[in-house]
Amino acid sequence: MSVAQSDLIVEVAESFEHAFDQLIKPEEWDTLLSKAQSNVVFLTRKWQQTWWNHFGAPANCQLHLLILRDEGGTLVGVAPIFVATEPLPPLKEYKRGEPSRPEGEGTPIRIVQFVGGKDIADYLDIIAEPSHMEAVWSAVLAFLLSKRDSWDTIDFHSLPEWSPSHEILARLGPQHDLPFNVAPEDVSPIIELPSDWDTYLMSLRKKDRHELRRKVRKLEGRDDVRWYLVPPDDANRMQSEMQTFLDLHRSSGVDKAHFMDDKMANYFLDMARDMSDTGWLDLAILTINNEPASAYLSYNYGGRLYLYNSGYSQRFAAYSAGVALLAYRIHKAILQGLHRFDFLRGDEEYKYDFGAKDTYIYRALYAPTK
Repeated sequence: MSVAQSDLIVEVAESFEHAFDQLIKPEEWDTLLSKAQSNVVFLTRKWQQTWWNHFGAPANCQLHLLILRDEGGTLVGVAPIFVATEPLPPLKEYKRGEPSRPEGEGTPIRIVQFVGGKDIADYLDIIAEPSHMEAVWSAVLAFLLSKRDSWDTIDFHSLPEWSPSHEILARLGPQHDLPFNVAPEDVSPIIELPSDWDTYLMSLRKKDRHELRRKVRKLEGRDDVRWYLVPPDDANRMQSEMQTFLDLHRSSGVDKAHFMDDKMANYFLDMARDMSDTGWLDLAILTINNEPASAYLSYNYGGRLYLYNSGYSQRFAAYSAGVALLAYRIHKAILQGLHRFDFLRGDEEYKYDFGAKDTYIYRALYAPTK
């Protein structure tokens, strides 16, 4: 379906297969994302489609994958949105040390949101070059108004502070009779990596530098410690080592074991398979006496390492294996010439011990009163 919205033509796909068969070439998506303000791994077509296959389509959500072109046919925007019927999370502005991202409450309603949802994607947005952001957002809002009988509220989570989207929505919303409530919903601490390890260490607070060195020395007092990165292009090994990661994740504590149910585990395993040809998966594992002790699953994308999830064995808690592996991975990231080490959302104290500084993530909510 094609709909004219302002000066842009909006083509709508109700499945990713339909989009890539008829509306957009995969390389077009990738090229546009490389120029976008929010060029993040969670907006790559591979990540988006894998998420949809596991969490959107099985829940019978309604996909509206908007492909926006100018009158000459040039791709200027992609807006991966969908409608889910579920309880609406209450609006809660971020405050340091308080739980963020509350669960939905009340009767399920029809909610427009980004593909990627609100639980496992840390940054979400539309895809457009900076000069086209406002026009693309205007066309997206006009499209949603044309479908007003198919949804009850609009809830855009995970807008990063470096994208103008949260400001654009606050400004454009009232012009479309859609006044958004825009507020920070979480933080995403980031280390701006220097060019060498010594400079990084000296950037830490004195007590944090001392503690880091002490914990690493304690672990390195053993002669049976090894850490390694799983080759990202070895699909079979990545699949096998992903299971090791899942086991460590579940052993880390009750909350993580609850999170990593069979549905989520299948998603991680399929992600390892689907992304094996991208080089983005970054799985670091530390062993003690040949037994897995800690692991970090990250994405290495666009000069930034996204620390996505972690796991560790309680058996080696006394050796701070998780802290040591994190230090090794930051060191390696510096050697790789990466620019940023992104801890992703959440204000856990260990992130600041490693020198991270907050960036904010915004939520834009249109919830009409009845």
